Amino acid sequence: MTRITPAEAVLLMPRSLRNAEAERIETIIAEARQARDAAIAARIRGFFHTVREVLTAIRTRRETIAQLRGLSDRELLDIGLTRSGIQSAAAAAAPLPANDMAETRQAA
Repeated sequence: MTRITPAEAVLLMPRSLRNAEAERIETIIAEARQARDAAIAARIRGFFHTVREVLTAIRTRRETIAQLRGLSDRELLDIGLTRSGIQSAAAAAAPLPANDMAETRQAA
């Protein structure tokens, strides 16, 4: 059986019987919830930002490949490429974003 702490017991009292300590605890809880919600929102925004970056990079790669494939062998040689190097040139021109989450993770 779990015991209720004195702070929790104060929170269970009707508002008219609560003291300043209970109000302080409620304020701390509200601030913690706001911080949690802000952190979750930031993670969700970061996820969609990364998805957008990846999709943009993929689209740029496809456009680059299409444009390079449209060139003649002579034109490719003029810019220092061969047909077999088109994929790697497109990958170098539009790199995919790295997984930057590794920097924010901490060891257990």
